[in-house]
Amino acid sequence: MDPFIAAAHEQAVTSLEEGGFPVGSVIVRDGQVIGAGFNRYTQTGDPTTHAEMEAIRDAAQGADDGHVLDQLVGATCYTTMMPCEMCAGAIIRFGLAAVVVAEVASYQAADTRSFLEERGIEVEIRDEEACKATVESYYAEHPQARGAGRPSDYRWPRLPL
Repeated sequence: MDPFIAAAHEQAVTSLEEGGFPVGSVIVRDGQVIGAGFNRYTQTGDPTTHAEMEAIRDAAQGADDGHVLDQLVGATCYTTMMPCEMCAGAIIRFGLAAVVVAEVASYQAADTRSFLEERGIEVEIRDEEACKATVESYYAEHPQARGAGRPSDYRWPRLPL
């Protein structure tokens, strides 16, 4: 497994150990992890604490004063699942250049690949069995979560971009 995907997977396992949905993410720039995070919305009740958002926040906190955007522009987000619409928007807004996704089998509802690519973000999808297994372990303990719809899955129609 790629070391950056492995780092994102470690974050996902941390979320799982805390009782959260196992998604992890790291932000990499110049071959170095500059931010890391995992889904915390189950633990905190804050629906914006997705793995990618937490990793972006972490990276921003490490930036020199006044250079937050410089810290993120051109970076790569390694994540264990396809980013949702909110996280994809942040990736675009803060100028990340690429997203590397560990697997897409366990969360197909996101469907943000074309959204990212049409805005110049390179998207690479892998097929990491360990990441799938981590999600499957969550579903084994929380079967009601499998295929659970999100508000955006049924409230907003998919419009052509």
